[in-house]
Amino acid sequence: MASKFMLIADDVLDTSPEGIKRSNLVQRIGLNLSDKLKSPVKLLYVQNLLDENSQSEQIEKIKASLHERFRAEGKKLKIIEARGNPVDEIFRIETGSPAPGLVVMRTKAKKGIERLLLGSVAEEVVRNAVVPVLVVGPNVTGVPAGKSRILVATDLTKNSRRAEAYAMKLAKALKAEVVLIHSVLETLRVADQYAAASGTTFLDQTTIDTIVMKTTEALMKKVKLFKANRVKCSFILDESGPTSQSALVTECAQGYQYLVMGTHGRSSFVRAFLGSTAKETLVKSPIPVIVVRSHNK
Repeated sequence: MASKFMLIADDVLDTSPEGIKRSNLVQRIGLNLSDKLKSPVKLLYVQNLLDENSQSEQIEKIKASLHERFRAEGKKLKIIEARGNPVDEIFRIETGSPAPGLVVMRTKAKKGIERLLLGSVAEEVVRNAVVPVLVVGPNVTGVPAGKSRILVATDLTKNSRRAEAYAMKLAKALKAEVVLIHSVLETLRVADQYAAASGTTFLDQTTIDTIVMKTTEALMKKVKLFKANRVKCSFILDESGPTSQSALVTECAQGYQYLVMGTHGRSSFVRAFLGSTAKETLVKSPIPVIVVRSHNK
């Protein structure tokens, strides 16, 4: 994987106890991955123009603290201070030259974890970023550790190809194992919709068995491709989860470092970051999620 720089976009000006805690975590997660990828790091924080005068002294203290901490930890990174709209500033860097290879950021939970929102900044970046975005959700409590394993959500269509390709490159760089996960219930749900549209009221068992068989064959083909590129790979065909999100969250807790998924797809499995189901995934995911845009702009 090419050593393009990593952009950590973080609200270091949030000095609440929880804000400081989450800020330190997202920085540690980003720096940990950058060390493994041997990629340079830039840390971006954006100051609200309305608070420019009142925060000037506080900002200088925060900047000095950041420089001191990174120096003490032996971390080399460039700190970028910007003023204005955080989304605009992230996109300005993301679409510039040179462009980052990965944007790292966190979400902010509103009142009640079950009512988590991505937050306007994170949501806009995830929806529109050209480069992959690593999102640290509120249920992530530490830097990924243990055996290098990457979980990849796929809907087995072209919508997942870019996420799969990124996961392959990441796995090579980290010497990690890849596990593909697909929800057969999502496939059956789509097939059922087509059947209903054609006048068939239900899928018979023969049709269901055929769909499961073809889905398994498609997953085996993808596993073969990963292995041909010297990446250890296996797959999970989930048939039990009531929703694709529940299958994802359950599997995320089984010793993975990252979840990789696309932004668009025919099913809610890979459409996760575009609707309310995505928020459920982010709330409960115990590992960082890397979102890869399914199509070029």
